[in-house]
Amino acid sequence: MLAGLNTQAHFTLASHSTQQGFTCQFYAANSFIEEFAMQKPFLYKSLGILALILLMSLALGYVNDLILERQSRQANVESNIAKSSTEAQTFTGPILVIPYTEHYTETVGRDKDSKIVERKDEGHLYLLPSTLTVTGDFAHNYKQRGIFKALMYRFNGDIAGGFNLNQIKVQAQHTNGSIRFGEASLAIGLSDTRGIDGQPVLHWGTQTLGLKQGTQLPLLGAGIHADLGHLQPEQGLVSFKLNLHLRGMQQFNLIPLADKNSVRLHSSWQHPHFDGNFLPDANSQRISDKGFDAQWEVSSLASNIQERLLSSLNRTSANLPLEAITVGFVEPVNIYSLSDRATKYGLLFIGLTFAGFFIFEVMKQLRIHPAQYTLVGLAMAIFYLLLISLAEHIGFSYAYLIASAACIGLIGYYLVSILQNRRYGIVFSCKLSLLYGTLYGILISEDNALLMGSLLVFSLLTFTMIVTRKVNWYALSHP
Repeated sequence: MLAGLNTQAHFTLASHSTQQGFTCQFYAANSFIEEFAMQKPFLYKSLGILALILLMSLALGYVNDLILERQSRQANVESNIAKSSTEAQTFTGPILVIPYTEHYTETVGRDKDSKIVERKDEGHLYLLPSTLTVTGDFAHNYKQRGIFKALMYRFNGDIAGGFNLNQIKVQAQHTNGSIRFGEASLAIGLSDTRGIDGQPVLHWGTQTLGLKQGTQLPLLGAGIHADLGHLQPEQGLVSFKLNLHLRGMQQFNLIPLADKNSVRLHSSWQHPHFDGNFLPDANSQRISDKGFDAQWEVSSLASNIQERLLSSLNRTSANLPLEAITVGFVEPVNIYSLSDRATKYGLLFIGLTFAGFFIFEVMKQLRIHPAQYTLVGLAMAIFYLLLISLAEHIGFSYAYLIASAACIGLIGYYLVSILQNRRYGIVFSCKLSLLYGTLYGILISEDNALLMGSLLVFSLLTFTMIVTRKVNWYALSHP
C-alpha cells in the first residue's frame, strides 16, 4: 500500500513538473517573439504595410468589378435604345437598276416535226454613278434611360451626282436575240430606315420623284428606291440630287460607289474618330473646340468596291463587307473607362500614401498603428466607389472633385487627430491633393498618360531619396 502511494505521488509530481516545463517553454517562446519583434520593428512594420497593400488590392478589385458591371449595363442600355430607335447608319448607293429581257427564237424538234419557239431570258443591268458628291453636317443629342444615356446624331445631307446613260448596253447572248429594257429604278441602301426623317424626294434630271420603301436588291438589304420609268441611252449624262435627313447612333458609314467620290462633312462635335478604309485629306481636315470639318476624295481606281459590288448584286444575302468612309463620334469623357483607368492607379496611390506615412514615422519619430494604416487605405479605396457613383449623376469632373475633396478632407482630419499635430495633418493633406490632382491630369490626357505617370513615379522616388538620404536604416532595424 505504501508502495502504491509512493508511485501515485511520484506520478503527480512528474505531471506537475511536466506542466511547469511546458508553461516555461511557452513563456520563453513568447518572450523571444516579443523580443525579436521589438528588435526588428522596421522589418515588421514593412511586412505589415505590404500585407495591408495586398489587402487593399482586394478592395480595389471589388470596386473594379463594380465599374465593369456598370459599364456592361451602359452597353445594354445603348443596345436597347438602338433596337427601339436607330442603330449606326450605313449609306450605300445610289445604284441604277434597269431590268431587261432578251427575246430570241429557238428551233425545237427535227425534220418535219421541228418548229420555231419564241423564248426570253430576263436579267438586270446595274450602273454606278460617274460622280458622287456628299455634303452634310451632323447634329447631336442624347437618348436617356434612367441614369444611362446613348449618343445619337442627325445627318442633314445633300447627295448629288450623275449617271452616264450611254452605258445602258447589254450584249445579247443569242445570235438572233434582241434586248428590250424595262422601267428603271434608283436604289439607295440604308442600314436602318427607321432613321429617315421626313419624306425625302429625288430630283432626277428635270423630274421630282417620290421615294418608296425597299431597295429590291438583296445585297443592299434595307433602303429606299425611286421608279424612273424607261430611260434612253441618248439622254447621256443625267444628274440627280437627294436631300436626306437621317438619324443614327454613334457612327456613320458611307460606301463610295462612284468613279469619282467627293465627301465633305461638318459637325460641332469636337471628338470625331475617322475610321474605315479611307482617311480624310490631311490638308483639309480641321478639328477644334468648335467641331470638325473633313473632306474625302476617293477614286474608283483606289478601291475594288465597284468590282466586288457588281459581281455580287445578284446574291440573296446582304453579308458583303465593302470599303467605307467611317466617322465615329467619341464620348469626350467616358466615366466608366476613366474610372477603370483610375482604379489601375489605385494600388500605386495607396502604396505611395502608406510610404508617406512611414516616412512621417521615420522622420518625425511618430507611431502610427497598423489599424490606422488600414482605415486610411479603406478611405482611399472608397474614393473610387464614390467616384463612379457620383459620375453617373453629375459627370466625371465634378465627381472627381467631390470624391477627392471628401477623401482628402477625411484623411487630413483623421491625421490631425491621431498625430495630435495640425501642421502634420495639413501638410499631408496638401501632398495628397497634389497627388490626386496629378492623377486627374493623367486621366484626361490619354495621349500623354504614360509619360505623365512615369514622370510622377520618378519624381516621387527622387523626393523620397532626397528626404531620406540621411536616415540611418540600420539604426531603425537594430534599436
